[in-house]
Amino acid sequence: MKLSIVEINWIGVLAATFAYFLLGGLWFSQIAFGKKWDSAIGFNRPDDWKETIVYYMVPFLGCLVASMAMASLSKLANVNSYQEAVALGLIAGAGFAATVSFVNAVTPMMRKPLLFGLITGTYHVIGVVSASLIIYAIGN
Repeated sequence: MKLSIVEINWIGVLAATFAYFLLGGLWFSQIAFGKKWDSAIGFNRPDDWKETIVYYMVPFLGCLVASMAMASLSKLANVNSYQEAVALGLIAGAGFAATVSFVNAVTPMMRKPLLFGLITGTYHVIGVVSASLIIYAIGN
């Protein structure tokens, strides 16, 4: 099983990265699930609170790495349909991303671990499935 970095669908990776990242911006906004997420982690957001660049760069890089992994898995699995892209996204999203979200939520400092896991894990499942679909759509 060999895969060259050249074989990865880089336009698909970039499109998937931006889509996954933008979904996160909406998902964790105060008008969507941000207030519940803050509650889950025990964060009382001050009115004048401003995110630093790290707050955006780390998730962006995470979305990039996840999209690169999905492009690689898609190529290795020889995904040939939208159904296969969804199936691969669900396997990776639920099998890895959501599972890690729930496992990481179980820390002594997490106020509401199941709520954190549900919000974060669901975001990642949708994000990974979306990335898989975008990579397939652009590559075909």
